[in-house]
Amino acid sequence: MKKIAVLGSTGSIGTQTLEIVRENSDLQVVALAAGNSVELMEQQIREFKPRYAALVDETAASDLKTRVADLPVKVLSGMDGVCFCAAEG
Repeated sequence: MKKIAVLGSTGSIGTQTLEIVRENSDLQVVALAAGNSVELMEQQIREFKPRYAALVDETAASDLKTRVADLPVKVLSGMDGVCFCAAEG
């Protein structure tokens, strides 16, 4: 199984990438990163169950952390969080 990180997961290219993941069972999303789209990121986390997720916007990341507290995902924030996600993939 190939492990990937999707940077910009809530944007056009990111959502298209996740469509490919849906069609290929040999791909596993280990990290997602985006700017500030809390609702879409929450949906993506619930569907793909990554170990890590990051939002650049720290306030949005705090909101996301609360929304997915029931899941085993570590929510990161800022560019450091995005860079961490990039390294995990």
